[in-house]
Amino acid sequence: MAEERKLYFNVSARTAKLIGLENFANAEGAIIELVKNSYDADAPFCAVVFDIKEQMEHSSVYIIDCGCGMDDKVIENQWMTIGTDDKLINSLSMASGRVKSGAKGIGRFALNRIGKESEMLTFPTDRHIGYHWSIDWSAFDQMGSTLSDIGATLREIDHNILINKTEDFGILRIETIQNEICKESFHGTILKIKNLNDIWDENALSQLYSNLEILIPSHLANNFALYMFTLSDPIKFGKVNNVNYDDYDYEIRAHYEGNASRKITVKLQRKELNLSLLETSYAGVFEMPSMKEYPYRLEDFKLPYVEKEIIISEDIPRESLQKIGGFEFLFYFIKNTIKDDMDANSGKKYPYNTINSPLRKNWLKKFRGVKIYRDEFRVRPYGEPSNDWLRLGERQSQNPGGAGQKMGGYRIRPNQISGSVFISRFGNKAFEDKSSREGIMENEEFNLFQNLLRLVIEAFERDRNTIMYSLSMYYKSLYKDEERAREISEEIKQQEQKEGSGTTENERILAEGYSSLENELSEKEAEIRMLRSLASSGIAVASFTHELQSLSKILIPRTDLLKRAMQSFIPEELANEKSKFENPYYLLHLVREQDIKLHQWLNYSLNAIRRNKRDQRDIKISEYFDSFKNSWLDSLKQKSINIEIIPQDITDVPCFYGYEMDLDSIFNNLVTNSVTSLLRTEEANKKIWLKWRIENSFLKIEFLDNGLGLASEYREHPSMIFDAFETSSRDKNGNKSGTGMGLFIVKGIIDSYADSSICVMSVQKGFGMEIILKIKENE
Repeated sequence: MAEERKLYFNVSARTAKLIGLENFANAEGAIIELVKNSYDADAPFCAVVFDIKEQMEHSSVYIIDCGCGMDDKVIENQWMTIGTDDKLINSLSMASGRVKSGAKGIGRFALNRIGKESEMLTFPTDRHIGYHWSIDWSAFDQMGSTLSDIGATLREIDHNILINKTEDFGILRIETIQNEICKESFHGTILKIKNLNDIWDENALSQLYSNLEILIPSHLANNFALYMFTLSDPIKFGKVNNVNYDDYDYEIRAHYEGNASRKITVKLQRKELNLSLLETSYAGVFEMPSMKEYPYRLEDFKLPYVEKEIIISEDIPRESLQKIGGFEFLFYFIKNTIKDDMDANSGKKYPYNTINSPLRKNWLKKFRGVKIYRDEFRVRPYGEPSNDWLRLGERQSQNPGGAGQKMGGYRIRPNQISGSVFISRFGNKAFEDKSSREGIMENEEFNLFQNLLRLVIEAFERDRNTIMYSLSMYYKSLYKDEERAREISEEIKQQEQKEGSGTTENERILAEGYSSLENELSEKEAEIRMLRSLASSGIAVASFTHELQSLSKILIPRTDLLKRAMQSFIPEELANEKSKFENPYYLLHLVREQDIKLHQWLNYSLNAIRRNKRDQRDIKISEYFDSFKNSWLDSLKQKSINIEIIPQDITDVPCFYGYEMDLDSIFNNLVTNSVTSLLRTEEANKKIWLKWRIENSFLKIEFLDNGLGLASEYREHPSMIFDAFETSSRDKNGNKSGTGMGLFIVKGIIDSYADSSICVMSVQKGFGMEIILKIKENE
């Protein structure tokens, strides 16, 4: 009888590598996986740093964290074990109680997805020594090799080696990273991936930054600070700011407790309509039957939020609900145009609050969609612009009408929603990852989950539909004779032109009033067209940011390089014997002067659209004005204009809570106007002053110049300069040549901040403006 023996499975090195790599569709997903590892390691700080060279094989990516680090045993038994179940068994971190986002034990293959070689410096908590680990992933591709044939190198290192290594890497040039790594008590992990597989151009870097912005929910920002840098331009990206947005029409918060409950609690906050107008001009709508009960009464609109309950159908088996578990759903309805109903009269039908349409469109372009977060980390690809996993577009295409056109059937558009669903590995065990780690397995429970979320969306849709349809019907009851009123107005005008027409004074006043309102509407539409045009110009500049930055960097060096090249062929002293315009060195000097001007303009323009200027935050007033002055200094110097900032002598640095972009719009417009005025004067000492002081929680700013002063046509009524399309700039034929929108925009911004104002000052020479802004109280 033949001898019986056992056979054991073996895994080729290449197969193990492929299993890991298949989990990452692209390099971006691999980097996000490594950031998740930092989170799992209890890191309060994580940075992704790119060192991009002309050739990808010379480029590197660094992932740096200040987490718990690893000792040699953890590296050998867990890091080097493919498919380890450590995170599955120890799903909560010991120090912070974070739920670990990894579970499959193949995340280290993310290193190979990014590049062909990797090394790691890691220092465990409460240890004075660390470890250097390195591997060449190409070893996995050797023919006939098995997994046990492949090895990585490991050696002990001390803090001095860490500093030397990171100095060689170049990452200590970034102050934020230097402050973390150079601590004697440093613990954490530094990964270096080199010989990269992918091209990381400007678009790829910007896309990664955008995805990092939505990687974790905003409430975790204080516990997990995430940064992204490039060594070539360390200030370009910086801290990854979490997405916070308060310019929405509706906020909807839904809670489902699980445990097979048949109730979903929904809270709706309404911000779309102007409460003051609802209470006065539109008060009659609350007499309509649909608006007489909770939550549609006037007093309900005054509440912080209204609450509804969704009852889940008895047709859905309790066991299915039990499998799904509890979840939270938060989303915002954000319409991107005021005429949401596609109706010429929507502005009259609905007392909308004003919105910034271009800003909303840009924000939604980046952050629209419903994202899933499991244990505080985003599950991709849900919520990507092309991933309408709740099929909202399909629903809306079947019922495309606006909210006020008919009762029932109104559907939100997929480009009007931004939201987050929060689930957990513990509470939602039915939701298993796909093997690719890109998404959740779409089983019966996941399909039911989608339907429950759509029930929440439908609750919002019914709420808005009820309100807008009621307003539409109310408008029709009031203005059914509007067209007839226009006809009567025209008839009265025609009659007045006839002798003995017999029109009464009241009829004449009514006709003139109607015409006045029509003219006002026409002017408003012209104003909107102008603002759209200006916004489009800004968007166009933003779309060419990378190209303009590249151009700005070479402008001044290129003339120096050309000069050095010329000196090899034409000695400068020989060229000086020629006339100016035959001297190539003189012509090159003229080109350099123009390059300097263009360089200054580009730096100013690109700085104006910098990412963090669009975030609402605390702005230190003294720092802002110092930065503002520096941004204008070179440009004004070229024009022989001096600018001076005169601050109040104070101990505490006050803060203004708002958008830096708003402050830029205010003061850049004022400086631009002053420059235009000063260049038209014969004044030898051209000057701009900006004086600021704090009085009773208000920032008071005096903006002055010694230019031509207020144009004569505005001296009797100086406040007219804030009107739209008002400008004193004219061409040689007397036609207005300016847009007339600068000071109109300035006043609009200031008026948007509570308790703020702007007015023209009375000065003996030049021009003066006083601005008052409410500052943030010191805590």
